[in-house]
Amino acid sequence: MKRSSIISRVILAIIFTCSILTFSQTHDTKDHPGIHGMVLLGSDTQYASHLPLFHSPHDYQVILKIKLDETSTLNYQKDRVVHPENNMYTLEPEKFVLPSILNDITTFKANIYRGHFERGGELIIKDAQVEITKVLYFHKLNKDKSEGNPCDYILFGDQKEQFLAHQILNRPDFDELSKIDIKNKNVAATLQNGEIAIVSSKAKKTQSLKEKCSGTKEYKNISFNNPEIIYLEFDELQ
Repeated sequence: MKRSSIISRVILAIIFTCSILTFSQTHDTKDHPGIHGMVLLGSDTQYASHLPLFHSPHDYQVILKIKLDETSTLNYQKDRVVHPENNMYTLEPEKFVLPSILNDITTFKANIYRGHFERGGELIIKDAQVEITKVLYFHKLNKDKSEGNPCDYILFGDQKEQFLAHQILNRPDFDELSKIDIKNKNVAATLQNGEIAIVSSKAKKTQSLKEKCSGTKEYKNISFNNPEIIYLEFDELQ
């Protein structure tokens, strides 16, 4: 991409403001406990992306940097090696109030599945201990109004692995998680300590939601290799 160096500088400039925007919302005490399924990402460093809906208590987009207990980490990493054809793992946590991760909850137990835990995934680890090391992104979804560019993405990861999550700001919308390999290692290194960046899009808007962010890869707006879609969901966010 021709403008990757300019875009990289923009990303580096906005990374430090994203953390402030991420936590601008307060804990909603009206929420009740629920099983908040999450996509498990990363190998050496793990991340969890909440599977959101547009109704309570699941109406939050949340991305966490997490750490599994030692035994669960080894079993999870081994399973990834043994099953290279599978790129999706999910967490089925114990019940808790999701906004409480901002102030109260730092650990929880979860079952780990190869595949989607509600769609035929295979249970591989039971009662893993999950430590939240950082809340990377937290946003309460608004079902009544559009809040931003329908094709913006959240960039997160570290020097070894980088990911893009579609920023959910409108209804209907979609949840997309992709693994990428950033060519500019300065950008990748900046993500090391749990910072994120909002990557603006220039995708052409169309009538069809499924086509809204398709076409050229310019909507990612950064130069990267080997994009791999891990999860893509439309129906749950209608």
